[in-house]
Amino acid sequence: MKIFLIISSLLIISIFFFYKEEAEISDEIEIKLDKKVVVKKLQKESFTKTLKFSGFSEASRIVIIKSQVEGKVSSKSFEKGKFYKAGSQLVLIDPEDKIARLKEMEALLNQRKKEYEVAEKLFKKGFRSEVKLSESRTNFENALALYEKSQVELNNTKILIPFDSTIEDSFIELGDYVKKGDKIAKIVDLDPIFVKVNVTENVINNLRLNQTTSIIIADKYYEGLISYISKTSDPLTRNFRVEIKINNKQKQIISGLSSEVRIDLSKEDAYFIPSSLISLDDQGKIGIKVVQEKKVLFLTIDIISDTGNGYWVNTNSKNNLEDYMLITQGHEYVIEGENVVIQNSND
Repeated sequence: MKIFLIISSLLIISIFFFYKEEAEISDEIEIKLDKKVVVKKLQKESFTKTLKFSGFSEASRIVIIKSQVEGKVSSKSFEKGKFYKAGSQLVLIDPEDKIARLKEMEALLNQRKKEYEVAEKLFKKGFRSEVKLSESRTNFENALALYEKSQVELNNTKILIPFDSTIEDSFIELGDYVKKGDKIAKIVDLDPIFVKVNVTENVINNLRLNQTTSIIIADKYYEGLISYISKTSDPLTRNFRVEIKINNKQKQIISGLSSEVRIDLSKEDAYFIPSSLISLDDQGKIGIKVVQEKKVLFLTIDIISDTGNGYWVNTNSKNNLEDYMLITQGHEYVIEGENVVIQNSND
């Protein structure tokens, strides 16, 4: 009986220590299950949002010069690709017949003028009726019109460039016979030059006339001003047309080049989040994982700008991000509501 009591006591003591040891192991496991994360405090920074648009450069004017008279090209004084000042003579149409026509009309005009002067004197003396005087005046005015027309035709034998521009193309050669309306040359005005872009309705209210812009064309930076904002959108794309004017005195920018337009808006406060720290919740909403009182929270955010290696963001709620610690390491392994062991980032 004594032996039985001893064995029972030993068995009870063994069971007690076994369960105590299991409890201690269980506590150790629970402690080990608390995940460690690295965090840092979020701070607002001054941020300037930049709008970016893609477009193409376009010449301010492209004009096809046409002949105003008929005749043979007796002189050609231009070459493709060269720049000419306004008023430079490009072509001379043989003026011989125009000179003869002008002299003929001048003689007719002098005759009609004398006839009118005589009729006017006779009318004043009562020897000529008012009807005859009116006929003489009409003949004189018709002769004057024909004279002026022949003078214009003679002047039009000299084809001049209307504004400072570059010859883009030539349609005639020396000795060609041209008719009225035939093409002579295509000219292009590159100063100023315009960059034309299409913008969405979401940003159109951020733009104004004479707003300063930066333009990148062929890896070079230029400054321009917004010169035109469309008041109506394209019925298909719902985009608005905007034109940026760039001074181009050196003619460095040609028409048709791909262009990137950048417009800086007013400064605002925002938070910069590296791309690797952006997460999605179960509903597909964009946000970040933060810690408050050792508990993981998921905060949805509004992305203001994408820099390529990160995002400028604001919360889309009343939450102040400065009240939370951003998880910078370990956010992939924790879920919302989970308790974590935190340590501050050395960055």
